[in-house]
Amino acid sequence: MDVPEVWELESCYIAQALVDYIMILSPQKIILGGGVMHQRQLFPLIRAKVLELVGGYINTKELQDIDNYIVPASLNDDQGIMGCIKLGLDALNM
Repeated sequence: MDVPEVWELESCYIAQALVDYIMILSPQKIILGGGVMHQRQLFPLIRAKVLELVGGYINTKELQDIDNYIVPASLNDDQGIMGCIKLGLDALNM
């Protein structure tokens, strides 16, 4: 769906969740994947809204480089299976 209002609203919801995660968990990087995130126009919207919602309350090096902080998933949507394989290999090599 190429209705800008839809993506604007979706970016608000995602940004609100990410700000909660940032405040509670302080992640080093946020990687967003899944079907909705194939809509690449969401990333600039989400990043801008995250900065707006944080409102300067915290100032970290990650937030200063937001384009490299909130990023799309790689591995052609095979992140889940690749993570499982990595965990299995790590367990075998213990």
